Amino acid sequence: MQSTARSSALPRRLCSTPTTSGILLGPDPHHVALARRWAAQSSRARPRLADRIRVVTSELVTNAQRHSASGDPGGTVRVELVRTRLHLELRVTDNGPRPGPRIDFPHIPRPDPLRVGGNGLRLVESLSLYWDWLGHAGGPLTVRAMFPPS
Repeated sequence: MQSTARSSALPRRLCSTPTTSGILLGPDPHHVALARRWAAQSSRARPRLADRIRVVTSELVTNAQRHSASGDPGGTVRVELVRTRLHLELRVTDNGPRPGPRIDFPHIPRPDPLRVGGNGLRLVESLSLYWDWLGHAGGPLTVRAMFPPS
């Protein structure tokens, strides 16, 4: 009951400052499109950079929903943009792994021309200055992508 109420209040904007904006999304795949629009607008970046931020946001939110407990009923995905003089940082935080014996961390798989999909982090790598992740086994994971200042 509580998780349904929690999900129905999403998406919602988080408190923002002059340098940080955020949005909290639920497990609904339609929230990915909302995240894309929000990120492009919140970045206040020139169109080319805003397009790159939009695609990277889409890939990272999709990954959080598909590969973590964020995609389960009641799950959330936190998306934040942090602006500094030196860079624009996109942060996507999931709810941690789904229950089970295997815990995966973000990585770019070996190229396989026969595999369908699995190229999201390749896109992230090619469109951002660099990307990394913060977290530990069993806990929430934050994937960060850095962009030039807008």
